[in-house]
Amino acid sequence: MNQSVDRKSGGESVVRTRTSKSIFVSKILIVDDDPLSCRLLEAILKKHQFRNLRFADGGISALEQIDSFRPDLVLLDMQMPDLSGLEVVERVRQRPELIDMAILAQTATVDRKEMGTLFMAGVSDFLSKPINPAELISRVAVHLERQTLLRELRDYRGRTSQELEAAQRMQAELLPGPLLQQEIAHEAGLRIGCYARPSSEIGGDLWGLLPISAGVFGIFLADFAGHGVTAALNTFRLHALIHEYRALHGEPVELVTMLNERLARLLPPGQFATFLYVVIDSEADLLRYVSAGAPPPIVTTGRDGPSEFAEANGVPLGVARGVQYDLHERPFTPESRLLLFSDGLPEFPDDYGDRIGDDGLLGAISVADPELTPHEVIELVCNVAGIGPESALPDDTTIICIDRRVPSCESPGERSLFDDDWETLSPGQAGALVLEQQQ
Repeated sequence: MNQSVDRKSGGESVVRTRTSKSIFVSKILIVDDDPLSCRLLEAILKKHQFRNLRFADGGISALEQIDSFRPDLVLLDMQMPDLSGLEVVERVRQRPELIDMAILAQTATVDRKEMGTLFMAGVSDFLSKPINPAELISRVAVHLERQTLLRELRDYRGRTSQELEAAQRMQAELLPGPLLQQEIAHEAGLRIGCYARPSSEIGGDLWGLLPISAGVFGIFLADFAGHGVTAALNTFRLHALIHEYRALHGEPVELVTMLNERLARLLPPGQFATFLYVVIDSEADLLRYVSAGAPPPIVTTGRDGPSEFAEANGVPLGVARGVQYDLHERPFTPESRLLLFSDGLPEFPDDYGDRIGDDGLLGAISVADPELTPHEVIELVCNVAGIGPESALPDDTTIICIDRRVPSCESPGERSLFDDDWETLSPGQAGALVLEQQQ
């Protein structure tokens, strides 16, 4: 608030405030058992356009008026016969909904100790009696400005929170749901587990499944630079592009090259994404994949075979046009396991600031019990990395585990969710079947 003091003839001071007009409709409660003091305060306030006033002649009346009038600011006398001003403040501050209400104490005797007591109780400010009109208007205006700003901030936060919740739901809908995962897994004779958590309400990680043909599908994992709204908007952009190039889902190099060409034109400098695209061909026992700067996946060959990083290199999407990407192939025989992850996993700092790193992650997978399900493998690597259910993630984190260790009772051709007339199941029944099979 800007303010100036003009001197009128006869020594009278008039404070002119250059501030938001909204404060002049604010509700002010004047609490004083002295009628003369009330009239004096009323005259000063009305002279400066504050006209939404009410009065209380004691502490009990003040509490009643606070309930019914809901003032933005209270001018409170400290010395009253029925209830002291200090008691009024203490009772008001016990109510969370009144915690931000401005209370200006007016008293004739204030020493440092008493001032400390008043502020500890919750008084916002104080005025010395006899009241100085310029000081009164100045302090009232300052606190009403603060009230206005707090109200606007609360409204803004409320709107932002609602918008972020909507964006969070929309981003979650981009990810493959349990039924799609189960359908693709059944068709390819494998199991899928996933873990995806943004570092804030919305994030820059995105993964998805792309059905190609019987027993063949693509899986991608993208990680945009940065966090928050910008990174999240880029995930929507990438999701649209991936589905625009549906005809290229079976051709990893062509798909990644086209995505890079489009993103290199769309993204401003400094924005890019690491990207891994893998086509899993269960009929040919083969993985075909292309990496654009993504962490290399870990492949465990066979039930007891070695676990190792699959070769992966390439320039992240969106950095430059005309990039040539390499196609990699490696066997993915029955009983094998594949782990995809974003760098939020190996780079997560535990309680001691230590990170599991790529080597630690590979070591955990190498000694993992072969009988673990994909979800149990993900739980294992999270535990080893120090990621708990309540952990605050500094980076968006996505983990996907796929294995070809389907127990015989769940092998393709036998009963599964998708052999049943699952479309007739209620969402609760379908969800229960999914969970049952995942376990």
